[in-house]
Amino acid sequence: WCTVHMSLLASRPRAGHHALLQAGAGGVGLAAGEYTHWVGTRASVTVGRPYKHWYLHGMGLRGKTLSSRDGGAFLAGAAALVRASRLRFVLNSLSADFIAGSFALLGEGGCLCEIGKRAVWSAERQRSAS
Repeated sequence: WCTVHMSLLASRPRAGHHALLQAGAGGVGLAAGEYTHWVGTRASVTVGRPYKHWYLHGMGLRGKTLSSRDGGAFLAGAAALVRASRLRFVLNSLSADFIAGSFALLGEGGCLCEIGKRAVWSAERQRSAS
């Protein structure tokens, strides 16, 4: 809970905001899902294996899960899921194409909270992507 709380503190989630939680079936992802539900934020999650999709559908996230197996599929699915709106925040723990794709989905004033350890972007690269 501390990781989730501290990560999302900067983004100031509010009811009605749209969030993306990477690795939604992991420990941090499940805690973040509960946190966003408590705040009233609309959450979408990425998961890898089919049984994890099924598990999260049982938790009320049917139609809100995205693949984390392929960066291109993730971005196409995420763009379709959020339609014309943009995300308020992303809790990211994935690397490679997922970081760039997550930045592309953020709206003005959006926040990407990075908790991953691989391929973390520098502050300069983040500013240039915003």
